[in-house]
Amino acid sequence: MTALSVVLIVVAVVGLVVVAMAVQSLIITLRSLRATVEELRVETHTAVAEMRAMVAEANGEIARVDSLLDTAEVVGARVEATSRLAWLVMRNPLVKLASASVASDRRLRGAIAADSVEVIEPRSLGDGSATGRRRRGRAARRAS
Repeated sequence: MTALSVVLIVVAVVGLVVVAMAVQSLIITLRSLRATVEELRVETHTAVAEMRAMVAEANGEIARVDSLLDTAEVVGARVEATSRLAWLVMRNPLVKLASASVASDRRLRGAIAADSVEVIEPRSLGDGSATGRRRRGRAARRAS
């Protein structure tokens, strides 16, 4: 055996030791990675289960709100129909009442304009007694 063969054998043994250490380090890293992946899977499974529960709850709330909106639409349609019916029923009497009110207001103004209001003013006599004197028209309105 020559010196070169001994050197090559030593280099080969050292190379095998280095490769063995590298493989052992790789095995340790893979075990650590496997444990980390398992922890991540458990946490992800828990998070996904919670998210599914939240989505189911949100779907229930959405269905509830949808039901409320449907009910509100029905109520709105009924209120609109009722108000339309009330307007149709009350329109004629309300118009008649308004026209009667306007007509009576005009009649009252016409009566005042015709000087139909009389005011009796006391007039004193020499003996301290009073007799009444009637005034008509604008002076009577101003006095009252």
